[in-house]
Amino acid sequence: MHLQPIAQRALLAAFHSPGHALRRARGGFTTPPATIKTSGTADVQVFTRRAVNWLDNAGLVEFDDPQYPSVVRLNARGERYAEQLLADNGKTVGA
Repeated sequence: MHLQPIAQRALLAAFHSPGHALRRARGGFTTPPATIKTSGTADVQVFTRRAVNWLDNAGLVEFDDPQYPSVVRLNARGERYAEQLLADNGKTVGA
């Protein structure tokens, strides 16, 4: 299976987030920031619904609500694919 690069980044972002999930925010789906402050801004990567749909079409995620999702979570297949991507990237980095 081959995913678009942005879909791969979304997959890996979800894999590294709590609960292996992306949450809907202003502008798209994102991971919560590592540290939460009571004020100020946070820089996070946001993924469009199109990128998340690529993951859905590949059978790697599940929506909490198919029509109006607020959370998209990796399923077992998505977790395995993310682990494989990380392993493959580890092999190419040291080569």
